[in-house]
Amino acid sequence: MHDASVPPSNKGIDTMPPSPLRPTSAPCVAVFGGCGGAGASTLAAGLARSALHSGREVVLVDGDPLGGGLETILADDLTGGRHRSEAAAEGTGLSLLSCARPDGRPIPAESMARALGTMAAEAELLVVDLPRYLAESTRLAAAYATHSLLITPVAERALVSARRLLEQLGSDGPRPGLVARLPCRDLLNPSRLAEYLRLPLSGVLKAGRDRSRLQRASLDRFCGRFVDSLFGVVAAA
Repeated sequence: MHDASVPPSNKGIDTMPPSPLRPTSAPCVAVFGGCGGAGASTLAAGLARSALHSGREVVLVDGDPLGGGLETILADDLTGGRHRSEAAAEGTGLSLLSCARPDGRPIPAESMARALGTMAAEAELLVVDLPRYLAESTRLAAAYATHSLLITPVAERALVSARRLLEQLGSDGPRPGLVARLPCRDLLNPSRLAEYLRLPLSGVLKAGRDRSRLQRASLDRFCGRFVDSLFGVVAAA
C-alpha cells in the first residue's frame, strides 16, 4: 500500500508504527460489492467525494488486493481540481491509501490494522473499499467499521452471489445496508431484493445511458444524503 494523498507521500503502510484500532470516534464505512462489477469502488469513491466536498477530512482505503482503480475515479479530487482546491482552502482534504499487489495476495491483517489505526486519527470519515474475497484483513476492516453498505444489481444472479457473501461475512461488523443498482431484471425490484437478502434498503441507484456505469447525479444524491446522515445533518426538503 502507498499513500496517494495530496501532497503525495511514499510512506508505506507496512512501515507505519502500530496504533490503537480506535483512536477517534470517526465513522468508518465498509463498502462491499454483491457481485463482480457491482460498483463498489465507484460507490466508495462517491462517498469519499461527498465528504470532501462538504468540507470534511476523509480517508479512503482501497482494501482490494488487485486494486479498484480509485486513483482514476478520483483523479480530479486528488490532483487539485476545482472542488479539491476549494476544500484545501478550508483546511480539508482527501487521503487515498491504495494497494499495489500484482500477484493478488491478500493484504496482511497487521497492515490493514495499522493503516486504519493510524489514519483514523487524521480523519473525520473513513471509507474502506473491500473485496468479496473475505481474507483476514477484509474481516478486520469489516469488524472495525461503524457502518456497512452492500451494492448489487437488481438481478437473480447478483442475489445469489450477494447471499454467499453475507453468509461468509456472518456477524463480522455491522449488518450492511443494501444499495440496489437499477435496472431491474428477473421480475425483481429493489424492495424484493432487500427482502430476499434480509437487509435494510439504504438506497437505489440509477444506471447511466450505457447501463454499464452508475448515473453520476443519482450516485451523488445518495452519497450526499448518506454522508450527511452519518453526521446528523438533516437534508433540506
